[in-house]
Amino acid sequence: MKWFFRKIGNMCSWYISLYRGRKWYTRLAVLATSGIISLITWLILVDMNFLWLFGKSPGFSQIMKPDTPVASEIYSADGKIIGKYFNENRIPVKYEEVNPMFWKALIDTEDERYYRHMGIDFQGLIAALKDAAVHREARGASTITQQLAKNMFRVRTQYSTGLLGQIPGLRMIIMKSKEWIIATKLELLYDKQQILTMYANTVDFGSNAYGIKTASKTYFDTTPSELTTEQVATLVGMLKGTTLFNPLVNPERSLKRRNTVLANMLEHDDLNRMEFDSLCQQPMQLHFTSETKDNGTANYFREAIVKHLEKQFSRQELETQGYKIYTPLDTRLQRYAEQAARKQMKQIQQSFDEHWSGRDPWTDENGQPIQGFIEGIAQHLPLYKELSARYPNQPDSIRNALNRPHKVKLFSYDQGTIEREMSTLDSIRYMVRFMHCAFVAMEPQTGHVKAWVGDIDWNSWEYDKVTAMRQRLY
Repeated sequence: MKWFFRKIGNMCSWYISLYRGRKWYTRLAVLATSGIISLITWLILVDMNFLWLFGKSPGFSQIMKPDTPVASEIYSADGKIIGKYFNENRIPVKYEEVNPMFWKALIDTEDERYYRHMGIDFQGLIAALKDAAVHREARGASTITQQLAKNMFRVRTQYSTGLLGQIPGLRMIIMKSKEWIIATKLELLYDKQQILTMYANTVDFGSNAYGIKTASKTYFDTTPSELTTEQVATLVGMLKGTTLFNPLVNPERSLKRRNTVLANMLEHDDLNRMEFDSLCQQPMQLHFTSETKDNGTANYFREAIVKHLEKQFSRQELETQGYKIYTPLDTRLQRYAEQAARKQMKQIQQSFDEHWSGRDPWTDENGQPIQGFIEGIAQHLPLYKELSARYPNQPDSIRNALNRPHKVKLFSYDQGTIEREMSTLDSIRYMVRFMHCAFVAMEPQTGHVKAWVGDIDWNSWEYDKVTAMRQRLY
C-alpha cells in the first residue's frame, strides 16, 4: 500500500514539474493535453462500466445488429396489405426511397456540419456552451448521429447508469458521454447515408408514427418518395418537439416551424428565394390517417392468424420483428362476403325486431322474462369490477352507477358506430338484441380460406363467431 501511494506521489511531483518554470504556452499545452487525456480516459471508463460505476453500454455487436421494433405486415393472396401487428408502428425504407429534399432539410436544420464531423460536433458544442454562459439560453448541440444513438439504444432509459448515475447532475453527464461513445461507434461502423437512413427509420414523429414511411402515411397519406418540399419541412420541424410542433395538435406553431425549416434550406442554398417565398405561402394541408392495430381488412381473420402463429412465435416477436405474413385470403372475396353478411343480417335483424317489438327477447321456456339477465351480463364487464372495488359491499351504489346515463358508442346498421346518451344497463339491453353470424369461404381443392367474417362488426363484437364452440350463457 505504501508503494502505491509512493508511486502516486511521484506522478504528482512529475506532473507539477511540467508547470514550474515553464513558459505560458507550455503550461497551456500541458493543460490542454491533460484535458484531452482525461476526457478519453473518462469515456473509456464509462464504456467499459469500470467497477460497475456507470452502467452497461451497447457494444459493437449490438450496434451492428440493433434491436429496433419493426411492424409485421399481413398480405392477402392478391398482394394487398390487409393489416399490421406492431408495438411501434414502423416500416423501414431505403435511402433512395425518400425524397432527397428530406435529407437536405434534415441536415440544414438539425446538423449543418453533418458531413464534417465524426459523430460529435465540437464546434456546435462550444457555441452551445457560449450561448448558455452569455445569453443564458440553451442551444441544442446534439448531432444527428447522437440523436440516432439516443433513439435507437434509449441510453436514458434502457441502459442503467450504475452507481454514479444515482447522483442527479452526474447522471446527465454519464448519459451524454454514452451518446458520444455510441455516436462515434456508429460513425466507425456505418457511412453517412446509412446513418441518415437509420435515423429516419427510428425517429418518433408522434401519433404512433415511427419512421419516415409511417409518418408520411399518417400525416399526408403518401409515401416518402412522394413527399412535397413543404411536407418534408413539416416533418423535419416536428423533430424539435413532436407534440409542440404537431400539425394536428398545434397547426399554427407547426406552420411557423415549417417555415423556419424552409428558411434554413434557403440559407444553405437548397432553396432559391422564389421557391422559398412560394412555399411559405402554402397552407398546412393534412390528410391525417392514424393507424392502429385494428386498421385494415378482415380483422377477425387477422386475429385468427395471430392465434395460429403464436404456436410458433410470441406476440412480441410478431409485433417487433418485421415479418412478412402471406395468407390465402382474397380481399375482393372478403369485401363481397362482408357486404353479403351485412345485407342478409340487416334483414334478419329487422324481422327479429318486428317479432319482439315491445317485448324483451330474453325469456325462459315459459316465455317469462329472465330475471337479472341484463345485470348478469354487466357483472362480466371490467366496469363492474371497478365499481365493486370502489363500492365494496354496496350493491345499491353499484346499481346506481350502472343506471347513470353517459355517452356510449353503439352499433347501427344504417349509421355504423353511433354515440348515444344512456346508462350502461340500457346500452347492454340495446346491444344484446342484435343477431350474429359467421361466414367462411374456403377453396375445396386446397383448403385455403378466401374470406372470413367473424361477425357483423369488429368494433362492437370482437368475439369471433367462426371459432365459437358454443353460445355464451349467463
